[in-house]
Amino acid sequence: AALLWDSETLLVVKYGFHTYGFGSRTGELRWHHRSASPVLVVIGSSRLPHVIVQAEIETFAIESDGAVAWRVAHSDVVTDAELLGGSLVLASFDGQRRALDPLTGRGIG
Repeated sequence: AALLWDSETLLVVKYGFHTYGFGSRTGELRWHHRSASPVLVVIGSSRLPHVIVQAEIETFAIESDGAVAWRVAHSDVVTDAELLGGSLVLASFDGQRRALDPLTGRGIG
């Protein structure tokens, strides 16, 4: 699965435990990150200065140059993530929901 980050001219691809940032016009690999668990989804928004990568046991934000802006580890397995009303809402394996600020990774509420 992939996300076109058009403002940064990047194609962000998730594959297994990896996330790749490719130049969307050239196909050149610009950066690569490996997660400790399988990557579930890559989320982008024109309101964020980074993309959010959600893996089963961690959430992290990657800037256009490949730098990690923030990282949050989870004690339960995350099964789904979505941007909803300005929050990053995570669903865990035990059925609980948790909200993070998508700019900082800090918990909300």
